[in-house]
Amino acid sequence: MSIYPALLAVHIAAGLGTVLIGIAPVLTRKGSRLHRLAGRIFAALMAVLLAAAWAMTAIKMNTYLLALSATATLTLFSGLRVLGRKRPDLRRADRATVLDWGVTLAIAGVGLLVLWQVLTGRNVGPAAISLALVYSALGMSSWDLWRFLRPTDWPFSPELWRYEHLWKMLGAYSAVLSAFSGNFLRFLPPPWSALWPTLLFQTLTVIWIAVLVVQSRRRLPAAAA
Repeated sequence: MSIYPALLAVHIAAGLGTVLIGIAPVLTRKGSRLHRLAGRIFAALMAVLLAAAWAMTAIKMNTYLLALSATATLTLFSGLRVLGRKRPDLRRADRATVLDWGVTLAIAGVGLLVLWQVLTGRNVGPAAISLALVYSALGMSSWDLWRFLRPTDWPFSPELWRYEHLWKMLGAYSAVLSAFSGNFLRFLPPPWSALWPTLLFQTLTVIWIAVLVVQSRRRLPAAAA
């Protein structure tokens, strides 16, 4: 008897849970008890969802699911790990470990595999969405590898971890929302039914980080005075 239907049921249930709870960390005050609790629940549900997704991909190869699993795994993993790497300029313990290097390089390898499958016509699933996901996975893995190699070089600042956490966790939520929308919101035409969350949250991330940067720079003269 195949375990695929059971894995799919777990995947869908965890996915619905992440869609519902994932908005809570966005709306709650950053650093508050509620924000942290909602974030932990979201991360736990994401871990269950991704474990089922990787298992399903191993049983039945699907390029789109592979690309989505890789991208969501890296955004979640890196978005959480950056909380322990806030000040690499002050503490060597806040620098990348073997685990960080291993996971990031593995995801980059999966991204290159998906890219090869799409470019050679061996992909299973929507090629346009798979390419968009590969762009995200390779872009984020390249950024992280640079940060691992040169943790205190440009564009490091004491606030950089905050921007990274925001960018990556919103990316994790948009990945889940993309999968949910692509599978259940059938009234939207493909591939936009799966792409609109990515476009929306990328735009939101840029605006949000820009606001935080401006606020941080305004506080510097006040602190100096």
